[in-house]
Amino acid sequence: MKFATTFGASKADKNSKEYKEGIKLGLFLSKAGYIVKCGGYQGLMEAVSIGAYKAGGECVGVTLESFDQLRPENPYLTKKIVCKTLYERLEKLIEDSGLFVAQSGSIGTLNEIFMILALKYGNFKPDIRICLIGKMYKEMAKCSFIDENFVKNVEIYENVDEFIKKSNI
Repeated sequence: MKFATTFGASKADKNSKEYKEGIKLGLFLSKAGYIVKCGGYQGLMEAVSIGAYKAGGECVGVTLESFDQLRPENPYLTKKIVCKTLYERLEKLIEDSGLFVAQSGSIGTLNEIFMILALKYGNFKPDIRICLIGKMYKEMAKCSFIDENFVKNVEIYENVDEFIKKSNI
C-alpha cells in the first residue's frame, strides 16, 4: 500500500477554484493507486475526500478529538483516526506516507509543510516527495527568509493540472 497525505485550507469555499482542484487531486491520487490521507474536515480536506470517493478509492481522515466536537463530519472518509493532540495528529498524517501534496492554506498547512520539510532536510525521511500546489508557494520561495534548502526539497506547481501533467506519479 502506498499513501499520499494532502494538506490544505479547512475554510475553502465549495465554489472556489481550489476546492474544485481538490476534488481533481483526490481523484488523481486514488486512480494512481494511493490511499489518500487528510486532516478529515471540510474545505480542501473534504474536496480531496470527495475525489477519492468518486474514484472508488480510500481516504483516511486524521482528526483531533477537541476539533471533532466543533466541526461537522466529513461523510466522504472511508476511515477516521481520532487523535488526542496536534502532535499525534501530525505524526499519523506523516507516518507511512511517501508523498505529501499541499494546496493553499494558512498556519496549519504551513506548519505541516515545514514539519515534513524538516524531516526531509534532516535526512529522517530523505525519500519523501513534497509537492506544493499554488501561486502562494512560488511567491513564498522568493522570500528572503526562505533559503535554498526549501527550494531544493520541494516541487512547486502552479495548479493541480500542472501537478497531474508534470509530477510523474
